[in-house]
Amino acid sequence: MRNLPSLNGLRAFEVAARCGSFVLAGNELGVSSAAVSLQVKSLEDHLGKKLFLRKGNRISLTDAGEEMYPKLAHAFSELSDAAQIVRSNKRSRQLVVSVLPALSELWFLPKALEFSNKTGICLDIRVQEDPIDFERESIDVRLTFGSVFYPEYRQTPLFSDLAIPVCAPSFWAQHSDPEGMLTNVPDAKLIHNKWGPSYASEPLWLDWRREAGTGGAALTSPGFVLSDTSLAISAAKQGAGIALAPSILVSSALFSGSLVSPSSVSLPMKKDYVCIYPNARAEAPAVRLFLKYLDLD
Repeated sequence: MRNLPSLNGLRAFEVAARCGSFVLAGNELGVSSAAVSLQVKSLEDHLGKKLFLRKGNRISLTDAGEEMYPKLAHAFSELSDAAQIVRSNKRSRQLVVSVLPALSELWFLPKALEFSNKTGICLDIRVQEDPIDFERESIDVRLTFGSVFYPEYRQTPLFSDLAIPVCAPSFWAQHSDPEGMLTNVPDAKLIHNKWGPSYASEPLWLDWRREAGTGGAALTSPGFVLSDTSLAISAAKQGAGIALAPSILVSSALFSGSLVSPSSVSLPMKKDYVCIYPNARAEAPAVRLFLKYLDLD
């Protein structure tokens, strides 16, 4: 029998390399960072090679680690695919969809209800931040912003988007200006969306002001700060102020009139929203129907 290394050690290395941190790897694996470090050390001892450079709490791959990681990530992806194939025969009329919180209520829920009614496929919808574990959680499809966490899976763009200012009609009636440059909106009435952990360096009000040509000086008030996109949009609907929001997520509110977008100035979101799924599930009937419904097949 070949002298194979411990599967736990290989898994610990793969997750740590993907996450770039023993702490994050421990969170994903459900163990402590010390346990991950120990498993990786045992793997290094078995191989006789250093796989990570350790600098305090920071880690980076060595040449040996960089050579090993893509092959190991592919191997775990193949194992996941094999498990998914077995599962697919047991739940052909059910689809497990993991969706980013910001997408869940404002974009996906109406589509999910229509899809289920038309096809008879039962949906198990999981509202989750990234990253998710397809294998452990038996996820068929992931809908999220960007694909950096899932390089080994199939990825199909859903749509690109713009961040636009939105507010309640009554709010704009009080703070309007003829050019839509928001010059009469006090800084205290700007709703600041922290976007959430899946979004990195997304548009801020200072970015919008620079794009509008109204200056990039520091804000005189911190305004209203929210860490959830859906909550920021809801606050705008209730007249709390004006928010920068993805246009797709506010399209129905704009159509109904519960929100208005008073300015033509917008900012591009820096990544696409994407649909991600394991290779082994790509030909499953429920997945194919779902992709076709989203116009991705």
